[in-house]
Amino acid sequence: MALLSAGFPALDPEVVSLYCTRDPLLENLPVLIFYGPSTTSNATRSSTRVQAHIYSLAGFQSFPRLTIAPTSPLYAAVHHLPSDKQGDEVYRGLAVSLLSYFAGLSRSVKEITKELAGRRRANRVAPTIFDEMHAGELASNLVKLDNVGEMVRLLSSVLRPQCLSWIDVDVVLPAQTIQRAVTQDGPDIVPAVGDDGLPLYHYSKYGSLIDQLGHPAFLPTSKLRRAPSRPTAHSKSRSLSKEQKIAIRREMCELLDTEKRYVAKLHNLVDEIAVDFRQSVQVDTSNGSLRLGKDAVGQLFPGSLSNILTANDGFLAELEDVLSTTEDEAIQDIEDLAGDLAKLQLESVNATTRRRDPTGTLAFAKTFLTWLPKFTDPYQDYMRMNAGLSEALHAAHNVDTPALSQILFNFGEQRLRSMLIEPVQRLPRYSLLLDNIISQLPASHPAMSGLLKSKDMLADICALDNSGSADSAKASSTIRKFLGQWPSWLSPRGRLITAIDAVDLHPPYSNLSLGQDVVLLLFPDTLIIAQKQHSNALSAKGIITEVDRSAMNPVQQPTTGNGLLFGAAFDLSKLRISESPDGRVVRLTHVAAGTSYLQGFHSTPGSASANVNVKVLLLLGPYEAKAHRLSEDVAKARIEGRFSEPIRESDKWALHTIATVPGSLGLITAIYEEKAVSKMNSIQTACRFRVEVDSQGDLLESRSRHTGVEIAAQIIPLGTDKFRLEVQGDQGKRWSETSMCQNLGRVLVNISELPQNA
Repeated sequence: MALLSAGFPALDPEVVSLYCTRDPLLENLPVLIFYGPSTTSNATRSSTRVQAHIYSLAGFQSFPRLTIAPTSPLYAAVHHLPSDKQGDEVYRGLAVSLLSYFAGLSRSVKEITKELAGRRRANRVAPTIFDEMHAGELASNLVKLDNVGEMVRLLSSVLRPQCLSWIDVDVVLPAQTIQRAVTQDGPDIVPAVGDDGLPLYHYSKYGSLIDQLGHPAFLPTSKLRRAPSRPTAHSKSRSLSKEQKIAIRREMCELLDTEKRYVAKLHNLVDEIAVDFRQSVQVDTSNGSLRLGKDAVGQLFPGSLSNILTANDGFLAELEDVLSTTEDEAIQDIEDLAGDLAKLQLESVNATTRRRDPTGTLAFAKTFLTWLPKFTDPYQDYMRMNAGLSEALHAAHNVDTPALSQILFNFGEQRLRSMLIEPVQRLPRYSLLLDNIISQLPASHPAMSGLLKSKDMLADICALDNSGSADSAKASSTIRKFLGQWPSWLSPRGRLITAIDAVDLHPPYSNLSLGQDVVLLLFPDTLIIAQKQHSNALSAKGIITEVDRSAMNPVQQPTTGNGLLFGAAFDLSKLRISESPDGRVVRLTHVAAGTSYLQGFHSTPGSASANVNVKVLLLLGPYEAKAHRLSEDVAKARIEGRFSEPIRESDKWALHTIATVPGSLGLITAIYEEKAVSKMNSIQTACRFRVEVDSQGDLLESRSRHTGVEIAAQIIPLGTDKFRLEVQGDQGKRWSETSMCQNLGRVLVNISELPQNA
């Protein structure tokens, strides 16, 4: 966690005085200056060293020690004071303080406030602001107020310390740099994966630099919705004992036995029971009853049930073949005393050759990988139909077909229900049996990655996670239906990443129980705030349930009367997030001048409410006192919004994470080849912090070419263990640093924590 601002200083009302005026060039909002002699030196009230703490629409800055001297460039503001005030020491100090304040504003803040000022003018031309003339005119209008103590207490609650836990960074490599690592699996060359199940890459001569950007991280796509499974902690050895070999074969044989019984039940269900039910509705000659009876039977025994039987028949035949062909070798290996004493030593994932697998586990895993894709459509179709099993049984009871009612009564509703639920229950049982095998295997066993991938595929089938981008569009469509006053112009892209319960606190944010209950909805490009209208309004968990239910049953309409109204929306590329040190409160600031994207913000007298682009939120539920978790989610969401799925699924893109340590900032780094990404037209927006490796371009040109980049950096390797980092910051600041490769992560973190990046 990095400290962005130290909060409002502890000022003594007996030492400082409060001056105030309204600035017509800054939305006619108040400008407050706490002014007095400096307390950091032995100065007296007549000294030329003062302190000034200034708060306006452009933000807050504190100057504990300012020197008021005619030789200072800041003294130019004094010449724009009225002649009667140029001789007043206080007003001279106020003018210098304001010009120092203007000089400390970031370029982005100046551009936004200048645009706001221009929109107030008839010709839409922005005036000249933040110069010595502006400072002098503003200082001359300042009036001394008496309520110093009250304003100190008020601003102390508003301007609390702000921290940040995570930031996203783009690292751009030269063309033909990123290569997918491969390994040899018997006669096959297959992509290599690490212990965490994520792909491994080679980065040419830049490998030592990329290694310092942390560990590979996971970002969901439509093809891979969750992080790959990992080996269990107790399977880290590199050998198989005799007992483990026996246990593995026992689990494989048990899976085969249960599969035989399961397929036999499917045959009975499809070839006999379903046939009997279909024949029963043919007895009635009434066209209306015949149609209704066929519909009811079709809901009980959908065509996907026959497709499941076909798939499992083939799967069973291959399982039998695998266990039969490997049985003799497995028995011989188990009975081999030498193998029992010496134990099987397995090779690492980077080896070029692999030893034979006498247990048959590798062939067993390949069978799952071959057949599980064929399970996806029939099983998911059946699970969607089976979700309405109770309604289907009720419909079968109410159909005016005596023969159907009689066979349902004779067969038994509970018995039929148990048989129809069997395919739904089978998939989780596969996962349990695979877990038993995985727990016996060393992490480096050649079958491990296949078994873990099989578990992930089973989880995706059970979660109905194969519909890809269609579900992403459905998420916002579903929310639009039950969220009142949804703006017609708002159409967030991508999936619903998370939903969070919170309280939108009222200014001055000192009372954490005073505010509006809301739900935050995070998409890859947008953060939406929904307001709860009553205590029974839909919660964050309820919204996720509605979205999931809609994905499983698109025909079903979302729940109405849920008590939610649209409140506000943030463009993530223009959103700044900060946290309170205790992690309970987050501050969201929208840095764009546009007003169409924001609604429902607290209004400040004399200004357009849409221009007060700040929300202060108390997090609840799973995110309570975990603001760093929201910060990480937002950083990952920005990356997901910048890069389309095709490029994130390609071999020219990777994601790394430098985890946070106390007092430091965490980096989530997107690593890619720009030419490969540009060809796919994948980048939607620019990252605020962009790092180019071994680039020949100018940093200033890079910033201007990529709109939205605030810090542009270039890494120039110096041999194999050193690099030079050149940085182009905000307001034209530029500097360079030479360091060792192992310090790259720390250097980037330090740059990210610079004040202009806050």
